[in-house]
Amino acid sequence: MILCEQRRPCGLCPQAEACAHDQERHTLWLLDHRLAAIHRRILVLSNKGGVGKSTVTANLAAILAGRGLRVGLLDADLSGPSQPHLFGVSGARMRSAEDGLLPVEPAPGLKLVSSAFFLAETDDAVMWRDSYKFQFLLSLLADTTWGELDLLLIDMPPGTGGELIGLSQLLGRVDGAIVVTTPQQLAVMDSRRAITACREAEVPVLGLVENMSGQHCPHCRGYSEPFETGGGEVAARSLGVPFLGRIPLDHTITAPGARAWEGIAGKIIA
Repeated sequence: MILCEQRRPCGLCPQAEACAHDQERHTLWLLDHRLAAIHRRILVLSNKGGVGKSTVTANLAAILAGRGLRVGLLDADLSGPSQPHLFGVSGARMRSAEDGLLPVEPAPGLKLVSSAFFLAETDDAVMWRDSYKFQFLLSLLADTTWGELDLLLIDMPPGTGGELIGLSQLLGRVDGAIVVTTPQQLAVMDSRRAITACREAEVPVLGLVENMSGQHCPHCRGYSEPFETGGGEVAARSLGVPFLGRIPLDHTITAPGARAWEGIAGKIIA
């Protein structure tokens, strides 16, 4: 069967219903075409929810775009998409163009794609089987007009299940993973499992981030540790992966927090 080389998704092609080409094969070809223009592909993951993985991803994306890099962000947490809220674009929709879907651009140099842009209501639940999640992620990657990117950050769902395996297969080449943990022993224990899972999936681990590590009081400017600290660094050392840094617990980006984010971003693109 002849391969269709139209650089548009089958769903946007006026000849789709009468087309005799293999549409699944065309989607995979289109995926390869899109990915060829993306220089680096990095997963951000944790093995436990609530550690701030999405916040880490959003801040790194914003900082790197602010440095002049062309950054894409795929919100792959289909059941709990939070990136539109973090960037203040909840309710936005991806529009269609001749050659595919247009990502939402919440900031200069930053392109965002999320399942939330397809939900009728913010509170709508996504209850999909893994097989449908795989097909939806394939469509998001292949149908989106990413253009040329220096970096694609992928905000993964918690855990080390189907999405990690499926996305690793779809991306073909994953340039690295950032593992996020908080200092508590239980979170660190799960982050160690995430690092092991990356190794089994042959995904290079760029390093581990310890989030919510210490707190600077906004009133007295004093420092306290509401959680244990240092667990992430100990885990990184024992597993032989880089420790990217600690991010303090703070609802605003104060000077210590800003320095932490900038330092981690610098290590990623070094």
